[in-house]
Amino acid sequence: MAETRVQETAAPAPDGGTTPPEGGRGADSLFKNAYFLMLSTGVSAVLGLGFWLVAARYYAEEAVGQGSAAIAAMRLLAGITATTMIGAVVRFVPRAGRATGALVLRAYAASSAVVVLAALVFLLTLDLWGDSYAPLGTPAAGALFVAACVAWALLTLQDGVLTGLRRAEWVPVGNAVFSVGKLVLLAVFASALPVLGIFVSWAVAIAFSTLPLGWLVFRRLIPRQAAADGDVVPPRLGEMGRFLAGDSLGALFSLAMINLLPVMVAVRFSAAENGYFYVAYTVGGTMEFMAINMASSLTAHASHDPRRLADGVRGALRRMTLLLVPVVAFLVVFAPQILTPFDADYAAHGAAVLRLLALGALPRIVVELYIGVLRVQGRTGALAAVQGTMCALVLGSALALFTPAGIAGAGWAVLLSMSAVAVGCAPGLRGALRGGDGGGGG
Repeated sequence: MAETRVQETAAPAPDGGTTPPEGGRGADSLFKNAYFLMLSTGVSAVLGLGFWLVAARYYAEEAVGQGSAAIAAMRLLAGITATTMIGAVVRFVPRAGRATGALVLRAYAASSAVVVLAALVFLLTLDLWGDSYAPLGTPAAGALFVAACVAWALLTLQDGVLTGLRRAEWVPVGNAVFSVGKLVLLAVFASALPVLGIFVSWAVAIAFSTLPLGWLVFRRLIPRQAAADGDVVPPRLGEMGRFLAGDSLGALFSLAMINLLPVMVAVRFSAAENGYFYVAYTVGGTMEFMAINMASSLTAHASHDPRRLADGVRGALRRMTLLLVPVVAFLVVFAPQILTPFDADYAAHGAAVLRLLALGALPRIVVELYIGVLRVQGRTGALAAVQGTMCALVLGSALALFTPAGIAGAGWAVLLSMSAVAVGCAPGLRGALRGGDGGGGG
């Protein structure tokens, strides 16, 4: 249980500090968290593809376009705030002690306030965004959109809170409930809401996860941590503010890289070529999120006891390599067969993109683990520099490679850029593995 794991870190040492727990309990906690996060990524990816296959079957093409546009806007507006705050949540929740509940509530309140403001600005300028967003122009639809934006931001932060509490086993449960719920509602609303049914099913299903897991977090998990860590000194507001300033900038760079690359493809190439790329990007992107989830788990694990950082990095690097190398090899060899169920053209035009994105996940392991190290060390300036460099290299090289390589240029951009950034991060990660400050890669 979480209480036992926390209590084990409190054994007094001769030098007045505390000795790490014996055995592999800390490492087991790290990898249990990471495996559950990666399971959540896989569940979401599979059920997400199923959602759009059902939507195409039950709804008109125009309704699919309008529903996907509303969902994309909701995720972007909510993601701007939630993504910039989730690093701080994962970093400070493990060491908040009795202030854990107050810290989480402040994060929820700040995120919700910013999201409401952003959603209202979006709705007031709806005419500028094109006909796809016209269904959101009614008061009822607008109110639902604002509520959905807030709920999506809370759902994202909730995953970070569960990771910080070292109870990530609930993340795939919540995401599976949400994914299955929206899939069922999608069919239920098909006749009653032929235009907004796609968006409404997505928005309503968010409550299936946030409400019960919110009750679990505030009524069970946070009180347990507060009781177990009652003597822990909570982080100061100044410390959290400095961390958030640097980490938020880095998160914005990461968000821009992930979201702008497919937009650049859509602008540069035909709708058909964009479709080939987007499906491959959706499948290949699962690999990079596995590395990101392992880094988040490392942050939560080592933030609770920084002396475990070297062991955590060593184990994470070894296990991520053992896990991802076979998966990447499978994607590289069987890329055409994986894409064939969508259509033969997807296999013909998207296989190269999928292979390159899969290979790019291998250097991403080094990059994301070093980002996790920087978060634990509170070196958010270096963190923002790494993520900013990564964003600039990927987007800049994609622009240069589109002409000679077509949509595969995006895949080459990811592979080459991630490899270059990994080379720069390797000295710092090596320093962390040796138990130093990891400054070599800053």
